[in-house]
Amino acid sequence: MVVVVVALAGMAQAQGALSNVSVGVGLQGVFAGGTFDKTVYNQGSYPTTQSTTNSVGAVADARYDFGRHSAVGVAFSLNRNTEYFANSYGTVYHVQTNNGELIGTYIFRLPVNERVKPYAAFGGGVVRFDPNNDNNTGTVPSSSTKMAFAYGFGTDLKMTDHWGIRLAYRGLVRVSPNFKVNTSDPTETFGTNLKTHVAEPSIQLVYHF
Repeated sequence: MVVVVVALAGMAQAQGALSNVSVGVGLQGVFAGGTFDKTVYNQGSYPTTQSTTNSVGAVADARYDFGRHSAVGVAFSLNRNTEYFANSYGTVYHVQTNNGELIGTYIFRLPVNERVKPYAAFGGGVVRFDPNNDNNTGTVPSSSTKMAFAYGFGTDLKMTDHWGIRLAYRGLVRVSPNFKVNTSDPTETFGTNLKTHVAEPSIQLVYHF
C-alpha cells in the first residue's frame, strides 16, 4: 500500500513538472546581415571580405517554464548556405556548408493574457559548419565549430489547452568559419574570423504538455 502511494505521488509530481514543458517544430529563415570589422587589410593591399548567403531551414526547441515570467529553452536548427571569401586580388572562393545550431536561452515572459504571451530571450551556444563537395578552394575544407551569442523576442499564441503557434525572432552574433583552409600567401587569408550578425525569424507549431 505504501509503495502504491509513493508511486502515485511520484507520478503526480512528474506530471506536474511535465506540464511546464513545451516543444515546438517549424521553419526558420537565416539572413546574414553585416559583419563587424568587415574589411581586413593584408600588407596594405585590397581588403579581404566574407559574406554569407540566405537560406531556410528547420528548427526544433524545448522549453521549461518556472515561475510566472521565467523559462529556459534549448533549440536545435539545421540549414544550408554558402560562404564566400574574397581575397586581396579579387578572387572569390565559395564553400557550401550544412549548418547545425545548438542554442540555449533564458526566456523572460510578459504575459498579456492566457492566449498571448510575448517574451524576450538571450543566451548562447555553438554553430557547426559541415562543408560539402560544392566548393572551389582547391583543397578539402574541414568542419568548423564557432561560438555564438544569441538574443531574441517572440510571442506564443495559444490555440487550445495543448497546441499553439510560436512566432519568434532570434539574432546570432557568431564568428565566420575558416574551414581550416590555409594558404601559403599571407595576402590570401582564407577565413577572416569576422563576427557576423545573422537574423533568424521562425514560425513553429508548439505542443504544451
